[in-house]
Amino acid sequence: MFELEMSGVPKAEKMMLPKDAILQLEEKDKIGFDLGRDWAYYNQPLPDNADAAIYRGYKSNTARLSRTKEIDRFIKKWLQLRYHAYLRNRPVSENVTPKLVRLLDRPSCPITLSTLTHGQLGEHDWSVERLCNNAGYAWGNLIIESKFANEARGSMSYEEIEKAARATRATNKIQPEAWARYSTIARGPNFWSGGVKGIEPIKSHLPRYIFNCPSHLLMEMAFWSCCHSNAKVRTDANRVLKQYSKSESSLKLARQLRAKIERKFNNGYRLHTIFQNASCFDAFLRWYETCAFSFSQYNTFVLTEQGMDVNDNSNLAKDFNPIDEWWISTGGHLY
Repeated sequence: MFELEMSGVPKAEKMMLPKDAILQLEEKDKIGFDLGRDWAYYNQPLPDNADAAIYRGYKSNTARLSRTKEIDRFIKKWLQLRYHAYLRNRPVSENVTPKLVRLLDRPSCPITLSTLTHGQLGEHDWSVERLCNNAGYAWGNLIIESKFANEARGSMSYEEIEKAARATRATNKIQPEAWARYSTIARGPNFWSGGVKGIEPIKSHLPRYIFNCPSHLLMEMAFWSCCHSNAKVRTDANRVLKQYSKSESSLKLARQLRAKIERKFNNGYRLHTIFQNASCFDAFLRWYETCAFSFSQYNTFVLTEQGMDVNDNSNLAKDFNPIDEWWISTGGHLY
């Protein structure tokens, strides 16, 4: 994985889906029909500007829920997400479900750290954002953040986020340290899409259910192996570090890394700053280059960390693949 991160994931060749206008129209018509049908199933009023395909789907669904049944905010957000994606010709993977929206939910914005609100139509309201703009709405590429952070980013590329993180003043009313958190969180999806290469220090805790950079996952694990308040977590993380350190020299480098992290932690450093220290970051790179951390182990590690059974084909785990169903070759567009 070290070599893959340093050289980058090969970019998908740019290509378009079938250009036949009739086929494209039929595909979008089906998506709109399905969306309208689901909107009817959950007894939600159609938006004023719903098109004919959505309206036909809405009218076709006679299997509607009782109007007394409460529809939670995760279903509503899922319907809204699909509708806005439809308007912009953005594809939405089948693995984007109300269940995934519930899993992504969090009490505070990972960018601004403000407490999230729901349905108040303010700047702190929760919002679903794609982390890689060149990919569609799919598991591993989505995060819940504040409306303020979402609008501040707008159409900014990953390179522009990094530039904002290095700036000396606020960009779009967000301070550089918040953009640095955004950079860490968005780096994984942009790496897997072929848009980023090289290894950067971690500057934020990593949200779950995102295809994070392998190096960031390992930095976080190395940190918890000696700094977590729970002894069992420290023991388990250290055991995994040893598992990936197949040689005596790699084990020695892992011990040196942990010793440096522990010293910095005792001096007041925390996860978001500890690897910005050159000594700690260099120690990590030396260990990472020698450790045996494969793509298969990355999959197993991420799914295990997320509490999923890697052998369970009945849940989201069966869809785990950082580069499937992201529509990278079409720039994240339906066509």
